[in-house]
Amino acid sequence: MAREEQKMRSEIVRREILDTALEIGIREGFEEVSIRKIIKKMKYSTGVIYHHFKDKQEIIDAIEETQTEWLRTQIMEVLDNEKDIVSEMEAVFHRIMKLAFEEPEKYNLIVLHKYSRRIAEKPQWISHLSERLKAGMERGLIKKMDPEKAAFAIWSSFLGFHLMISRHTDMTMEQAEEMFKVQYNIILKGVLYHE
Repeated sequence: MAREEQKMRSEIVRREILDTALEIGIREGFEEVSIRKIIKKMKYSTGVIYHHFKDKQEIIDAIEETQTEWLRTQIMEVLDNEKDIVSEMEAVFHRIMKLAFEEPEKYNLIVLHKYSRRIAEKPQWISHLSERLKAGMERGLIKKMDPEKAAFAIWSSFLGFHLMISRHTDMTMEQAEEMFKVQYNIILKGVLYHE
């Protein structure tokens, strides 16, 4: 029983370290996260931090992993195979745009993988997008094209768009929404046969 309690307490401390580092990263930028800042904010000893993580990068990687899962959950909530592909893409890219606007550092961390030391992989969303585009082509809703290339082009276009939204700190949400409508009309409606 004592071992279980110790394990649970250890997991709580680990989670608190990650939450504190995330808070610092969102507020100051993930480059500014440091063991020293975490210790100062949490009033823990250095040994407690190093018991759970070998270095700052391991903390950043763990945050990236948990926040990527959070975003995946957010996106899965808006996916609906009953919706047409263009409406589904609009909902997904709009959700990511809100993240880029509201929390640009979190966007940099989990979408752009700006702070990752891992080897970049093809985003899982490109495969999903490719499958949905192919289904739309088979149903005659979308122009015939290479679905893999189209998915890559659409994803890349919105990635750049969201990056620009995250960098415009003087933009209001209303302006970002207007810009999103323009991006949506140019990119997504451009793949349709009809409106």
